[in-house]
Amino acid sequence: MRVITGSAKGRILKMPGGGQTRPAMDKVKGSTFNIIASLVDGARFLDLFAGSGNLGIEGLSRGGSYGAFVDMSRECARTIKENLQICKLEDKGEVFCMDCMKFLQTTNLEPFDIVFIDPPYLKGLLDPIIKYIPECKLFTSDTLFIIERQKKDIIGIENNPNYKLLDERSYGATVLTFFRLVN
Repeated sequence: MRVITGSAKGRILKMPGGGQTRPAMDKVKGSTFNIIASLVDGARFLDLFAGSGNLGIEGLSRGGSYGAFVDMSRECARTIKENLQICKLEDKGEVFCMDCMKFLQTTNLEPFDIVFIDPPYLKGLLDPIIKYIPECKLFTSDTLFIIERQKKDIIGIENNPNYKLLDERSYGATVLTFFRLVN
């Protein structure tokens, strides 16, 4: 796994041990950043279920101003810190070793521009987050949410009056869902 472009282009990222994570494939990551390219420069990123930090680090490498990386695994948190150092982006990133819901409910940071949500597939971790997003102070109607999920993981964004579905792309069994909060 490598950084595709930007200040850390070509740097190889470490992976947490023990097969704990399922990193975004380069094809999916590249497509994601092609879609959001005009929004990245200066953006504040939130990488939930961050794993290796792959997505948030790509955003910082491409000109993002700040990245918060949240994962409850100590091994993942340690790996993200190492990857930020490898990419010389540690001054732009902050790692939170905690449950993603707890982070959303207790953290007082400035609102985020782009949020990556990439939980383990089919574990029921998306539903509580999707329900909580509208009341979370970390987001505004300008925040762009990107969920990476398996096709079988139905999230119902299109039927939720709190959300505006912007785009959905399929890559084999993987689906990217892009949405915002409704004003």
